[in-house]
Formats: sequence, C-alpha cells, structure tokens
Amino acid sequence: MAGRIPQAFIDDLLARTDLAEVISARVPLKKAGRNWTACCPFHHEKTPSFNVIPDKQFYYCFGCQASGNALKFLMEHDHLEFVEAVEALARMQGMEVPREENRSTGQRLQEQQEKERQDARYRVMQQASHFYQQQLLTPAGQEAYHYLIEQRGLDASVIERFALGVAPAGWDELKNHLAAAHVPEALQLELGLLAQKEETGRVYDRFRERVIFPIRDLKGRVVAFGGRVLGEAKPKYLNSPETPLFQKSQTLYGLYEARQAAGRLDRLLVVEGYMDVVALAQQGIHWAVATLGTATTSAHLQQLFRLVNEVVFCFDGDRAGQQAARKALDAALPLMSDGQQARFLFLPQGEDPDSLVRHEGAGLFEQRVNQAQPLAEFLLRELRQDLDLNLLDDQAQLAQRARPPLAALPKGLLKRSLLRRLVQLTGLTEADLLDHAAPVRSPASIAPAAPSFAAQSTHGAASSVPAVSAPSASGSDAIEMRLIRQLLGAPSALQCLPDGWLMGLPATSRLKRLFQPLLAAPHLTTQVVLDYWAGTAEEEWLLAQWKASGDLGLPLAVREAEVLALVERYQQQQEEQQRETRYQQLMAASQAGAIGEAERQELWKLIQEAHQKKRAQ
Repeated sequence: MAGRIPQAFIDDLLARTDLAEVISARVPLKKAGRNWTACCPFHHEKTPSFNVIPDKQFYYCFGCQASGNALKFLMEHDHLEFVEAVEALARMQGMEVPREENRSTGQRLQEQQEKERQDARYRVMQQASHFYQQQLLTPAGQEAYHYLIEQRGLDASVIERFALGVAPAGWDELKNHLAAAHVPEALQLELGLLAQKEETGRVYDRFRERVIFPIRDLKGRVVAFGGRVLGEAKPKYLNSPETPLFQKSQTLYGLYEARQAAGRLDRLLVVEGYMDVVALAQQGIHWAVATLGTATTSAHLQQLFRLVNEVVFCFDGDRAGQQAARKALDAALPLMSDGQQARFLFLPQGEDPDSLVRHEGAGLFEQRVNQAQPLAEFLLRELRQDLDLNLLDDQAQLAQRARPPLAALPKGLLKRSLLRRLVQLTGLTEADLLDHAAPVRSPASIAPAAPSFAAQSTHGAASSVPAVSAPSASGSDAIEMRLIRQLLGAPSALQCLPDGWLMGLPATSRLKRLFQPLLAAPHLTTQVVLDYWAGTAEEEWLLAQWKASGDLGLPLAVREAEVLALVERYQQQQEEQQRETRYQQLMAASQAGAIGEAERQELWKLIQEAHQKKRAQ
C-alpha cells in the first residue's frame, strides 16, 4: 500500500510493545534485577553482555555496542527494512498499519488494480520456480541433480535454501504446465518465461536443459531466473530478460538469502556468478551476492550500503576482472560517506570463488577477504599505473587523473586522506588538486602562497569611535552545528562540557534539545544517540549531519579538545553579543541626552575595548 506511515502510529506502536517479549521470542533472556540479560545475538560471546531495559524499552550490548528499540532489534536480528519491521511489530500487536494518503478514489482504484496484476505476476513466477524444483526430483532431473551434488559438492539443504531446480529438455514443458493452471501465454511471455521466434512467431520455453537459479527480491519473491547449461549449448549462462518484476541493474542474486542467514550481517561480498554465491554458502560463507550479467551499479551499492557498512568486491585476477573492478570503483566513489568501506579482492589466475573455496576451505578464503585491498589503495594503484613519480610531468599527470575521482568522492575522512596522499605524491597543494577548471601546473612552477589577511574598512562617515563588532546569530548557530557533529561522532565527549552549561543554553537550542536527555545515559555511542531518536524527524536530521561530518574517526582526545574549544568560542560569542546589545542601548541613551555618569563611563569602557580589539586584529 502506498503512503507514508504516520509518526504518531509508530510512537503508539512502540509504546504498546513489550521489548523483552519481542526479544525473548528470539533470544533466551534471564532476569537480572529490573532488567534482562542474554548472550548477544549480534556477536559471539560466552559471558552475557546483552541487556534489555524494560523501563526504557531499550537494549544495549556492552560487548559490541549494539543498541536500540524494538524496531531496531527486528531490523538487525531479522534483517528487515524499516517498513518491514513496522509491519512485523504491528502484526504482533494485532494492529493495522495506517498510511497517510492524499489520493482520489480513481487513483486508489487504479493502484489497487495494478497491485493485483503485480501480485498475479509474483504468483506465476512462484509457480514456475516450484515446477523447476519438482523437475529436479524426477528421472529427467537426475543429470542436474548429479551435477549439483557430485560435481559441485552441494548438499540438499543448500539446494533447498536457494530453491535450485532444473528446466527439462522439452520445448513447451513449462508452458503447458502453466497453461493447465490457467496462466495466459501473454503473461508467460511478459515475465520472460517463454521466448518467441521472430521469423515464425513460435512460442517456446526460454529455459531448457539448464540448472535453474531462482532470483528473489528482498522480500523473497521470485522475480527472474538464471540458467546454467548442462550440455554444450550456448550461452553457458542465461538470464531472464527485463520484465515488470526484474531489472538487472537493480537486482542482486543471493541478497535475500544473505539477509535470512543467522547472525548479524556485517559485510557483503560481491562476486560474479550464481554458482559462486551457492558454493560459498555451502562452505558457510552466507554473505555473498552476485550481479546478473551486468557491472556493479550505483543502485546495487545503495541496496548493499543500506544493509551493511562494508562491501568487498571479488574479481578474477585477469584483465576482465580488472575492468570489472574499475567499473565497480566508479559506482562506489560517490557513495563512500564516512562509516562505509569498500575493498577489492583479486583471485589467483584461473580461480573463481567457487573453485578456490573448495580447494582451500572457508577459513583461508575468509583470510583473503580480510586482507582485501581498501578502495583508496586500489584507486591510487590505478591512478599511478604507468607513471614514474620521480618525473614532474608524471606527477602532474597523476593530479590530472585524480581530479574526476576526487570530484566524485563526498566530503569526509576518505577524501581528506586521499588528498593528503596525493599532495605527497605530486607536490601540489590540495587547492590545486581540487581546482577542476584550471590546468594542472608543474609542481616546480608552484610557489608557496603568502598568507593574506582581510583588510577591515568602515563604511559611511569616518569616525574615531569604532563600532563594537558582534557575532551574528548565524555565528552561534554554526558553532552549535559543529558541536552537534563532534558530539554525534563521540557522544562520550558530553562529559567534557562544563557543569550545567548545556542546561543553561536557550530553550530554542537544538544542541540542548538533542543531547540534554542523554546526559545521564551510560556508555554513550553514536548508535545509542541515533536509536534514542529513532523514528523521529530528529533521527533523519542527525543521520544527515553524521554523513556530512568531515570529522568522523578522530581520536577521542582530539575531539574532546575540539568540543572544549567550541564551548569557549560559543561563550565568547554570547559575551560579545551581550556587549553589542549594551553598547547599542548606551549609544541610544547618549544621543537622546538621557545618560548618567555611570552609564557614560560604561560606554567609554566599551569603546576602549573596541579600540584595543581593532589594534590586535
């Protein structure tokens, strides 16, 4: 159903939910005073460090810092997206999820009809998948079954988990099966189950004598099929065409299965084939996905980064693998905000994940994944290819090559680190490297720039009495914004604030509103702050600030020093604002002839302070 879920409903749903009940249905809990404890479901441990706090409807793990409310738990533990988690929680409470709608009756009817057509398509795809699975158990499917069990080393549980099947040899086996279930031929054609010969118009089964790999969306619905030939026919692998259910640039094989695997999903491995995904799962590596006959796209990566913070690309070590890696790099660069990581794994010549994991086992293969090359290192390797950085011209060429990826990278730690490294390699300044309009100059021709200072001038009539300069409101706002970002990156730095300072801020202060409720919270982390505001507009705003921040990853001591410096600057801004307000009051009184001797001395003191400040500048 279309429409936004009202925030009031989410708040009510969470208020009605017993968090301990939700978690205990999935994790054994033990009573510990007013709270509950358990071994954390999100990381391996022997001593319980996972705490459920019913009074606050909040959970927290002292081991891995996982934390949140009932919705967050369902998202992490059951691998659900936000809307799916809301719907699941609502079902537990026997509640119907409302939607905010502003549509006419005609629009709603049209949407309902389209939904019914879409549901019918999904049903037909599921029927086709079931047909292929059943064929694997017939005498006609023995060759495919032998191939999967004997040649590929799969067991029955993995075959069932991925719903593998076989397309029989006949030209119309599936067509006739679906026709008997009253599925129109036109619908079978629309879904790519049938193909049509242009010259004769003949319609026939698209997949024949192939091992079938159902391709499922994030909800587990079959949207397409991949087929691996059993004989010598070409092509070796065949995919469904694009349909109303399936767009290959937005779909990844194995992603649904990876989300269903037990345990916390921390990273995903992108490989190139169906059998790679299945073979890795057979060896216990349940976090692999594959593209479907296309390069890794931005849409693919957006899906992955919504689920995990680390993506590892796995390619063959040949020339084709290198080209595929470059395309993946291009797609990844604009998405590399702080907190997200991409790495590149190149396999030995002649090996693919399927063959390699069978030869050396899951342990050694995972070691390879752990040692995969970080994105920045791979990018620098590509940029430096064929260049001799002892030559000035090649240094300039490196800078020229680096400009497009630097422009693609969002602001953050990765971009700053890459810039520093490129400054070392080229001898150029960061400004030169980021200057997209001007040509890159040879490093030898670049002279160090002298520091410049902005001249101060007084507009209007000349006066020997300087105005008392004061910060604008936006100046204080900017300091608050920097403080919010620093504290969001390391909320424990709240303890560095002067006693009572936060509570003394104006009621309109966003900094005060966001962090004052968390002053007494133990073991504060970024995730705890985000979880406290989960489901509110403040969460979305905080997430945006977190991603936009260029200071994530700084050592705590550095961040604490920055927080203290910002607090001091904020206090100075407020004092200057107060002086400016008082100065204007006294000047107005002086011009009106209504100023006493004490006020005159006070005004004179303010003027002297302004003179001293101007000389110091």
